[in-house]
Amino acid sequence: MHPCLLVTEILLHIIGFVENGTESQSTCRKSDIARLARTCRAFTDPALDVLWRTQCTLGPLVKCLPGHLWTQDSWGAIEIVSKPTIKDWLRLRKYSFRIRVFELCRSSDRPLDVGDVTLCTIFSPDVFHALFPSLHTLNLGFLADRIPLSLLDDVLSPRLAQLRFRLPHYLEPDDLHELLESITNRAPSLRALKIDACAHEQSFVHPSALRFDRMPYLRTLCFPSKLYISPSSLLQPRQMQNLQVLTLTLTADPVPALHHFDPLVFPVLQCMRITTPTLDQLCDILRVTASTQLREISVFYSAPASEAVMHNFFQEVQRAHGRSRGLHILVLHHIYTLDSSILKPFVYSPSTFKPLLACHRLRVLDIRDIGHLAIDDPFIEHAALSWPVIEELRLRGLPWIDSHRTTIGSLRELVRGCSRLARLSMAIDARVLPEEKSAWRSLPLEELNISDSIIGHAEAVERYLRMALPNLKTLIALDDVHFWKAILGMDGTVWNE
Repeated sequence: MHPCLLVTEILLHIIGFVENGTESQSTCRKSDIARLARTCRAFTDPALDVLWRTQCTLGPLVKCLPGHLWTQDSWGAIEIVSKPTIKDWLRLRKYSFRIRVFELCRSSDRPLDVGDVTLCTIFSPDVFHALFPSLHTLNLGFLADRIPLSLLDDVLSPRLAQLRFRLPHYLEPDDLHELLESITNRAPSLRALKIDACAHEQSFVHPSALRFDRMPYLRTLCFPSKLYISPSSLLQPRQMQNLQVLTLTLTADPVPALHHFDPLVFPVLQCMRITTPTLDQLCDILRVTASTQLREISVFYSAPASEAVMHNFFQEVQRAHGRSRGLHILVLHHIYTLDSSILKPFVYSPSTFKPLLACHRLRVLDIRDIGHLAIDDPFIEHAALSWPVIEELRLRGLPWIDSHRTTIGSLRELVRGCSRLARLSMAIDARVLPEEKSAWRSLPLEELNISDSIIGHAEAVERYLRMALPNLKTLIALDDVHFWKAILGMDGTVWNE
């Protein structure tokens, strides 16, 4: 055997090529690595390290126990039928200590699963910490209703760097509070914390401030929309100085007052996705965010925002764009309900959006359902010059607003000035078509949504657009205005033309 194969680092590199090969079935690659582990003693440990370091099910590990200790039913579930001895656990630890990443997930390629008794046995604190001393990533996404949160609390350790789990369908708020407190206390080295929840599950309001300052290395924080966090927990000086990705829902509590001489807030934040009751909260948060690396701002808000508040928000976005040269994505959605406050929405004139014209590096701009967008052709002409690298543009008010000041000429200006524009969604007045049908063409545009537009002759409009946009793959031109008026009428609201 060549002497270079006795160098562990070189051997691991070679085995990595086998692991990341071009075979379509991952089981084939796993079997090849297993053969390498049986080739000779020099290959055994490196091959076993690669074979076991990432696991997506407990089945293969439990099957390493003596055969009389477990059984497998017709559904493929493995259950421990006898209590393993210390010697049996030590035999299992020969493989389990190599596991660094545990992403328990359902997979058609790996049908093996384990029963609830086996889960509780493996996840007991004494067994778990002894079996997995090298574990740094734990993903328990689909086990929400099979592992009590108390067991998850037991397996927390300072070694964990990434933790992901899903909230069970039935959960007491106090239990959730205790779990979050345990995570901040017992897993201080976390770099990623992601909590999932189903859409129909109950909502939780965290009763007190979370101590994020106890997790100084946190880079990714993603909470479900059903878990509400107070702004006072979020904006504390000297915490989350390494945070890069932030996804959560805020309570209606006011944003704490912070001054410019306080320690920097979110100095390296790259992605901000926040659901908030009012847009004022996001204005306050953006005002104190000091990051120069911000790439995405996505905001989902509930209460209608006045024109002044909307203008202030866009001004804060402009300032963030000036601080960070990488700010390419802006998403703003209004989560509306059919109540009296939204039936007469705020009207947003072109001057409201003027700060966005200074954001020349935007690639994605997605504004939906915020109210009545009174933008016109002159504004679109300025926008076409201001966003030269825009790739996806959506400018939409509420779906039942049928007062449009933009014409099909706006489409022409956009595709002329925005050479990379591939997806466009905007309602227009298309009753009058330009006479020069071949005066403009756009090759990049692949998706066009002009739903709720005012269209005179649908076939003529479609023929005109197909000719002007030869690479168009998707054209949506639904007339939903009358549908929405009918819905509002059925809701007991008198619609005024």
